[in-house]
Amino acid sequence: MPQERFDKICPSPISYLEEWGVPPSGAIRFDVAEPDFPPPEEAVEATRQALSSGMFRYSSSWGIPELREALAAFLKSTRQIEYSMDEILVTTGGKFANYAFFASLLKPGDSVVLIKPFWTSFKAVPEMLGIRTVEVWATEPYHLDEEALKSAVDARTRAIVLNSPNNPTGGILSESDLKLVRDLAEDHDLIVLSDEIDWAYVYGGRRFISPASIEGLRDRVVVTDGFSKVFCMTGWRVGFAAGPKILIDRLHMVQEHAVSSPSTFAQYGCLRALDNHREYIERNLAACRRNLGIVLDRLNSTGPIVCPEPEGGFYVYPRVDPALCSSREFCEGLLKSEGVAVIPGEYFGDDRNRFRLCYAVPREVLEEGLERVARYAESLESKNRHPAEK
Repeated sequence: MPQERFDKICPSPISYLEEWGVPPSGAIRFDVAEPDFPPPEEAVEATRQALSSGMFRYSSSWGIPELREALAAFLKSTRQIEYSMDEILVTTGGKFANYAFFASLLKPGDSVVLIKPFWTSFKAVPEMLGIRTVEVWATEPYHLDEEALKSAVDARTRAIVLNSPNNPTGGILSESDLKLVRDLAEDHDLIVLSDEIDWAYVYGGRRFISPASIEGLRDRVVVTDGFSKVFCMTGWRVGFAAGPKILIDRLHMVQEHAVSSPSTFAQYGCLRALDNHREYIERNLAACRRNLGIVLDRLNSTGPIVCPEPEGGFYVYPRVDPALCSSREFCEGLLKSEGVAVIPGEYFGDDRNRFRLCYAVPREVLEEGLERVARYAESLESKNRHPAEK
């Protein structure tokens, strides 16, 4: 693949910062989808103990059996899906689970349907593998347009990618959305990738529904998840995939030959994280609910910005007035002028003048960063009212 083509399909958040000539160090980082909360203390201690006990050799390429058993119970408790240990693969991060899905279950020339806006890797990875991507807009904030979705499916279509709560909008697929996917999958013999990495971040009395829990859909779905976002354990690099054994066996083959196995001692830390997950998750959710209120109040009182309330996730997806500048120009100017990093919507396949701002940070950092965002946006509006000042 030519380098120019490779660069075009594989943008990254850091590439925006480097392109703008501003080093990321020292900036207020609202651009990274990484909750800035401490991981579970027992997970940290269990990781130390695993190292001290000599758990630093290869594990099984499937992952340690204890963790696979615990994940089966975890999925039953949190998503009401029954899996056996043989239907769960522990992976080197949730991202690799997604990679293994594309690499093992699709082939060059196949096509996969993506719902816009989408996390950039959902486009980059299949295209690197020679798989065609077909993009379909969601309705606001992240629900399915039945006619558009049906029109995107043809004889080459093999899979649909779902990501709920959606990154970047925070939208959550409804039961009716998922039944539409089921009917389409049955009619066209499709498989479904369900990235559920943010499953716990749900607000306003809503509930997360896994596609695998929908009657008639389980045997077509591969669920991917991990410990990075819900447990704030990004550096452990442990994720997992769950689904019918016939599909998971093929993901396992990719992992075995690509990376051998996940980090052994990290898996023992993740195992302990599952012990008291409800209390830990609720504590972080309470902080996110508080932060979300602060974000909505501040941004929606800033004239050039409109910030819809998300249904889930730990980020907002505001719109900046297109009369002032593009979202890319806004993000570049904000970083250079105020030292605040956010990600333009173009990164998510979106040309509607949006940007993503992650708010799972300490309150004092959030408030200071929001003041800078508001100050920069209002300065643009002021200059637009007074063109002579430009």
